[in-house]
Amino acid sequence: MKRNAFPPSIVNLLLKEGQRWKVNGEMREALGTGIIPIVASARGGKTSLAYVMIDYVIKHTSRPVILDSFPQKVIDEGIPEHWRGRVSNQKFSDLALINEPAVWLLDDNAVHYNSRDSMTNSSKLLARAAGVLSHFGGGMTVIFTTQLLSGIDLSFLRFTTLAPVIRYIDADVINQERKEWRGIVEQGQFELRKICQDYRYRDYFYCSKDSILCPAPFPDFLNKDLDPVRADYLSRPMRYHEEKDRIAMISGEVKRAKKGRPKKEE
Repeated sequence: MKRNAFPPSIVNLLLKEGQRWKVNGEMREALGTGIIPIVASARGGKTSLAYVMIDYVIKHTSRPVILDSFPQKVIDEGIPEHWRGRVSNQKFSDLALINEPAVWLLDDNAVHYNSRDSMTNSSKLLARAAGVLSHFGGGMTVIFTTQLLSGIDLSFLRFTTLAPVIRYIDADVINQERKEWRGIVEQGQFELRKICQDYRYRDYFYCSKDSILCPAPFPDFLNKDLDPVRADYLSRPMRYHEEKDRIAMISGEVKRAKKGRPKKEE
């Protein structure tokens, strides 16, 4: 994979701050901090593209990679061999404890960071984190996958550099998108529809910031014909959590028993 394998706005965030690469014959220095939202409906190729970006980071930088809340079993048995020693699975809530310029993957995060659940700790954390990504660890980058940008608290997207990626989005849900993003999403669908052979547009992706259509590589380590066990670990990592952890992911934090009013002494 070449250093300019992705459009400039994405390379700008994947490379470490200050790393140089060539764009149209001129050398640039990477910003190395920001957010790359990958938007697609289910089975639209958002997770596979996120893994390709991580593979790029592994090959072209010294940045550590953190797969938010991934099961330890997936880290131990599922990741490619050349990722070992570079990938961990801390929680995003531990952001302030990381003192390196990490690249985070928040996968299918609409479950955890839904904007409609604005009072949850996770939503508040994301709102606060957006403005400080460039300060912690020398600059961090977040890759997150979502089925609709309206499922993410908008405050997470206001205060940092963005490089949105659009893949296939079901026509029935595009009308649910925020007005701030609907035009970008619709433009992405229009561009993808013109060139894609796959009915779910998995052969290309649209980078909205650069207005570029790009071929979407599919990594061998996700090929079920080559290694079905590893492919399943990475394609559906959350299924390998312990049962109690899966329940917690859906229900949120365990509710504490309500404290009753103290009884009056008779």
